[in-house]
Amino acid sequence: MNDLSKWMGMPLDASGHGAEIDIMMSWVHWLMLLLFVIWAPFFIYCLWRFNAKRNPKASYTGVKSKLSSYLEGGVVVAEAVLLVGFAFPIWATIKNDFPAEEESMIVNVIAEQFAWNVIYAGDDGQFGQTTLTKPIEIDTSDPRGDDDVIITNTLHLVKDKPVIVNLTSRDVIHSFALPNMRVKQDVIPGLEIPVWFVPKMSTSEFRREMAKTMPISGDQRRRAQYPPYRWIAMQDYPTADGSDMIAEEGQRLSTRVLTQLYEAGITEVYAAPEMEISCAQLCGGAHYSMRGTIIVHDTQEAFDAVLEENTF
Repeated sequence: MNDLSKWMGMPLDASGHGAEIDIMMSWVHWLMLLLFVIWAPFFIYCLWRFNAKRNPKASYTGVKSKLSSYLEGGVVVAEAVLLVGFAFPIWATIKNDFPAEEESMIVNVIAEQFAWNVIYAGDDGQFGQTTLTKPIEIDTSDPRGDDDVIITNTLHLVKDKPVIVNLTSRDVIHSFALPNMRVKQDVIPGLEIPVWFVPKMSTSEFRREMAKTMPISGDQRRRAQYPPYRWIAMQDYPTADGSDMIAEEGQRLSTRVLTQLYEAGITEVYAAPEMEISCAQLCGGAHYSMRGTIIVHDTQEAFDAVLEENTF
């Protein structure tokens, strides 16, 4: 009753604070449902009761009962409870109660048309300056950035470890949206805006939770649009004779791979989506392509290995 997120079609929650947001939104929808159930029949009744045929002469005194005032007051009180009791405390926690930096992962994200540049500090814990080139690079003249790592369109995190993301933009206004983490923040040129959250579900757990069997369309045009962006195969798909592999477990199901599977007689795939980074603010002609992936590692060691692979 408290959580209607599945019924409302919301993405699977993978964050520490997401449950509170989902519960608040559920109570808002319960209130809206109650108002609809009460007011919709009352509206229909008024259309019948006060039509011109039944009331050829207008009444200039109106209803003298105080019931409508009491009902309106009840709605105001309910909305005030939702704001003061739910929305304000959640907002205050998210915006003010940042975790200690020494216990958190600090990440800088620089948005640009049409990519998310994710920057990790090296062992020294300091961020160096970046260039104005496209794509963004570490400024070699700043020694603080010698061990920094830039990864485009992929945000690597560690399960249960708080992360503070410092957001800025190098061109226009973007919006940093992580639906599965219940995070959305406008990214504004000239400002550095921090957001924080705690990932509570690893990528492997998320994939297992979201995995399902999906048909492969026989129409090539439809196949290019389905399955949705960034779906991953959850099992191996070898060729009929077993001599080669069409798609391996963990491989992204591109249109080319889907076509090869369909031509091999495979009409269904067992797959799962990735946790996505998207831009929720129209930022230009290729706005639709400004998408990335969140990878939440089970251990710090797995995360460190990824940074080591991307160190130049």
